[in-house]
Amino acid sequence: MKAAVIVKPGVIEVRDVPTPSPASGEVLLKVDMAALCGTDQRVLRGEKDVDVAIVGHELAGTVVSVGEGVTGVKAGERYAVQTVIGCNDCSMCVAGRQNLCENGFKAIGYAWNGAFAEYMTIPKAGVDQGCLIPLPDGMSDDLGTLIEPLSCCVNGMRYLPCETMKHVLILGAGIIGVLNGLVAKARGAGCVTLMDPMQKRLDMLERMELGIDHFVNNRVTDPLEWVKDHTGGRGVDGVVVAASVKQLASQGLKLLARGGHLSVFAGMSKQDPVEAMDLNRIHYLELNVHGANSSVRRDYIEARDLLQSGKVPGRKLVTHTFPLVDFNAAFAAQADPEVDSLKVLIQP
Repeated sequence: MKAAVIVKPGVIEVRDVPTPSPASGEVLLKVDMAALCGTDQRVLRGEKDVDVAIVGHELAGTVVSVGEGVTGVKAGERYAVQTVIGCNDCSMCVAGRQNLCENGFKAIGYAWNGAFAEYMTIPKAGVDQGCLIPLPDGMSDDLGTLIEPLSCCVNGMRYLPCETMKHVLILGAGIIGVLNGLVAKARGAGCVTLMDPMQKRLDMLERMELGIDHFVNNRVTDPLEWVKDHTGGRGVDGVVVAASVKQLASQGLKLLARGGHLSVFAGMSKQDPVEAMDLNRIHYLELNVHGANSSVRRDYIEARDLLQSGKVPGRKLVTHTFPLVDFNAAFAAQADPEVDSLKVLIQP
């Protein structure tokens, strides 16, 4: 089979490699479609270490064969794949929250070979945990690849009472910022604003007609003044930090109304993750601060249903599709700010 193989940090080659066979308890998938994400970019550039040479975790695939002992999964069935695999023994895993595994979760596409290939195996631990997420008849492969990133936003936004929120503001207008905004809308937020310093990106998103209410360039517009003007001075009900810029977290606190919610969705540099915050503001205004880290099966199911129902307009988010043989062109297109790309897909 062909696969995009990391030869060394920053060097990826599409090569012929042996097609895997499912061992006992494993499932072999034909990868129908896969998508690049921001973390893949960091791995492929050599900025983040992984245990495998083939990455990719946002996918839709079809079962080819199953290993000995696998039940409930048949050849020809279509699935998305839950990335996170926990120890399934600690208290968090037992509660179905493998993303918070006390012994540290492992991830498909990082600890096991991933989806930038014609075929991939789902390990026994993943099959046993229920990491195969059934795709409905009629759901396109394109939409199937969006289930994983959308599930992460579903998980993060679970802490915010969007149905009672008048205004939610997203800091960062990459695909994750957009998906967080769309989840807020789908859950009933009255108004959703995306802020980003790249006007070209904001213009592209506005042309997509996603149902987002405001697109604001926070390089030329002061966020605090804009929020005051658009909320009668009270502040927004929710802020999601969807860009890995630590100063956005402290800025986000200043934008919140009393009783508001701050979601720190983006991870920060491990070398410099500390940011000063006004703790009295949290105390006196009764602000709520949340984290968000990957997702679990319930989030995948909800994400799938949001896409299937059209409440999240997933098809509009796919801007580019490349064949696997052109993997490096896809990688470059996603990374180039001059290219109007949002979600870039790879078709083996």
